[in-house]
Amino acid sequence: MISNFQIIGIDDDTQRRDQLHALINNLPDAHYATLRAVILHLDKVRIHSSQNCMNAVNLAICFGLILMDNSGSHITDAGWQIRVVESIINSTFEIFDDD
Repeated sequence: MISNFQIIGIDDDTQRRDQLHALINNLPDAHYATLRAVILHLDKVRIHSSQNCMNAVNLAICFGLILMDNSGSHITDAGWQIRVVESIINSTFEIFDDD
């Protein structure tokens, strides 16, 4: 879904979150709604990481490559894709609007 890996290179967490928020808000409505539903679910899983060992990093490893558009990507992009999804999960309620 997200192809702009330069955002993840931003060291400041707030700036990176704000850039991801802007990028995600520009998705078509159906894509936004689907991504929001998936990330909200993953955040619920993350909340119970003490019982299930699925923290944001582990969830991003499992779902990062699935959620990211990796057509034409190289395996070397996997780390960036995982970091993007980890950042989104860690900032769920700052990135997605309340409905």
